Amino acid sequence: MRASAPVGSDVVAVIVSDDGKTAYLADSAPGDVYSVSLPELKVAWKHHVGGAPFGLLLHGGRLFVSLFSGALVVELDPTTGAQLATHTVHDGPAVLAVGPDGRVIVAGTRGQVDYLDGTASMPAGNGFGIAVVNGKVWTADYERAELVPAGDDHRIGLPLPLFPFWLAPGAGNTLLVAAEGGTEDTDPGGVFSFDTVAGSFTTLATPKDPDQVLQSGSTIFVAAHGDRDVLAIAGGKTAAWAPSAPAVALAPDPALGYLVVAVNAHE
Repeated sequence: MRASAPVGSDVVAVIVSDDGKTAYLADSAPGDVYSVSLPELKVAWKHHVGGAPFGLLLHGGRLFVSLFSGALVVELDPTTGAQLATHTVHDGPAVLAVGPDGRVIVAGTRGQVDYLDGTASMPAGNGFGIAVVNGKVWTADYERAELVPAGDDHRIGLPLPLFPFWLAPGAGNTLLVAAEGGTEDTDPGGVFSFDTVAGSFTTLATPKDPDQVLQSGSTIFVAAHGDRDVLAIAGGKTAAWAPSAPAVALAPDPALGYLVVAVNAHE
């Protein structure tokens, strides 16, 4: 560990700016968003948005934040935290992404993907995750343990009876999936790589409560909240990083050579 600092009280998401100098965090229960300098971990600004901020996305010089209990997505100025715009969406907006056509989209837990420009929503899974792979928008149906391409009737069951929470693009045509067990904190979950062309799954790990999975370079990182560590998977080997840290969110910082880890013991 290079540095640590207390930020907020219920952090659930973190992302890093392209230049690697700033991290943005969503603090759910108080309803705040933080900007933190890297690598110093000093708070630059704090903005109260309410509504349980969940998803974070930097795009077009703006910071987009989904408000899970507010049915809104807000746009903030990444430099000052000033609120620039709001977008009304369906209830339960979660992870944000940039669609194949360059528009910002948000996954919803009511079975749809919303466009922020007001275009009609696309049918999707009832879940939190969203990722774009090979020009297609993928979502997760949490309760049915399925992957669902947005706007498509096709559904793909997971290889184990687990509940897909987080999706992320992997190498090539692969989709990374972090799925929780029946009892979130104690039952084994699963981290999978899904080949979107061949339609096949590879099981990468079975940690307890994997809250996030992502790939940076050739390494796949997993926030293994239930196991209280971060998994680093590369070259067929798995290493446990950040021991005793109940990680909930991750953000690679290639510019500075860091992995930013958000820790939340009670999430």
